[in-house]
Amino acid sequence: MSAATDRQPQRLTDMPGSRRASDVQRQADALLEQTEEVQGEQQAALETAPLASGYSVALAAQIEAKQDQAARIEDRLEGLIERQESQLMRIEARQPGLLALPGQRVRWQGQMQQQQALLQRLHTRLESVREIKDGMGVHAPRIEEMATRKLRAQQPELAEEWDEMREAARRHQVHMRKKEQERRQQIARERTDEGGQGIGRSRSLNLSQTPL
Repeated sequence: MSAATDRQPQRLTDMPGSRRASDVQRQADALLEQTEEVQGEQQAALETAPLASGYSVALAAQIEAKQDQAARIEDRLEGLIERQESQLMRIEARQPGLLALPGQRVRWQGQMQQQQALLQRLHTRLESVREIKDGMGVHAPRIEEMATRKLRAQQPELAEEWDEMREAARRHQVHMRKKEQERRQQIARERTDEGGQGIGRSRSLNLSQTPL
C-alpha cells in the first residue's frame, strides 16, 4: 500500500470532528443571535410599556363612559316605554261606544294610531341602544369601536403614537418570521451539502481500498 493510501484514512477520520466543530459553532452563533433578539424585544417592551399603558387606560375610560351612557339611555327608554304603554291603555279604555258620534270614533282612532306609532319608535330606539351596548362590530364590540373613535378624536397624538408602535411591532414580527425561515433553509442546505460530501468521501474511500 502506498504512502498516499496510508494517509487517506487519517484525513477521513479527521473530517467528522471538523463537522462537529462546525455544528457546535453554528449552534452557538444561533443561540447568541436569539439571546440578542430576546434582549432587544425586552428593551422594546420596556420602552413601549408607558405608551401601551397610557393608551389602554385612556381607552378603558372611554369604554366605561360609553357603557354608562348607553345604560342610562336604556333605562330612560325603558321608563318611557312603560309610561307610553300605560297611556295607550288609558286611551284604549276610552273607546267610544256603539252610540257615539262618528267624529268621536275617528278622533279616538287617530289618537290610538299616534300613540301606537310613538310606542313603536321607542321600542326601535331601545333595540338600537341595546345593539350598540351589546353588539359586535367589524373587529371589536361596537361600544369599544365608538370609544376608540372618540379617543382618537380627543387625543390624536396618543392614537398616532399607538398606531406607530403597533406598526413597528408588526414589522418586527414579519422580520423575525423571515429570519427564522432563512435559518431553517440554511440548516437544510448545510445538511444536504454534508450528506453529499459524505457520499463522495465514502466513494473515495472505496476506490482507495480497491486492490490495483
